Amino acid sequence: MSLGSDALLEARNIGLSFGDFVALDDVSLSFRRGGITGIVGPNGAGKSTLFNVLGGQVRPRHGAVIFAGQDISALPAHRRARRGLTRTFQISRELGALTVLENLLLAFPRQPGEEILPVFFRKTAVKRAEEEAMEHARALLKRVNLWRLADAPANALSGGQKKLLELCRALMLEPAFVLLDEPAAGVNPVLVGEIADFIRILQGEGMSFGIVEHNMDLIAALCDPIHVLAEGRVLTSGTFAEISANTQVTDAYLGGVA
Repeated sequence: MSLGSDALLEARNIGLSFGDFVALDDVSLSFRRGGITGIVGPNGAGKSTLFNVLGGQVRPRHGAVIFAGQDISALPAHRRARRGLTRTFQISRELGALTVLENLLLAFPRQPGEEILPVFFRKTAVKRAEEEAMEHARALLKRVNLWRLADAPANALSGGQKKLLELCRALMLEPAFVLLDEPAAGVNPVLVGEIADFIRILQGEGMSFGIVEHNMDLIAALCDPIHVLAEGRVLTSGTFAEISANTQVTDAYLGGVA
């Protein structure tokens, strides 16, 4: 698959095995700049594994990850995040003993106060960065109706609120692209709707997304195109209507691919 002019992120011929188990088998697909691209498939299809490769948590056996026209295959996750590619996880990874606000402040980049010398010799810069981080965190929490819980411990949030917190933590880095791994998993329908609305707003502001999700209503509402994985391979790609009418897709789901 060639990298089109509108592609921001691309997986090229990604292969990954765990022992004799082939998790990803020559996977090539792209994510459109300014779009919301869906990744679906039965359990064990390789969806989250692909996100681990794209996000830099796992190195593939072969293949390349291209972001904004650059090969980032050798970069660890934190350096990809600095370039504008970040992610959330299927199981929220909040720091439960810290407050909701502290979870966001920790994610803010460019903090001179994390170094010893600026604390003593660049106090103005340290204070300015702290104020900027607070302003950014406050604005995000207000956008997702979590500001009233800013001082609550993060582990006191509901499942859906934790998903929103994790998304906000990713947004503290001001990314160009966010990989969302099952943002609707374990979330009540009302909050799923709020998450979907927030993603649409962010897309309207120029952000791009890739979404792994089993909630087909959310996929149908947000995603175009959609890539279907099965047994570590790309089965097909297209609009929701196209993949829904594809008998290979139906067979993959009903066949109980492991």
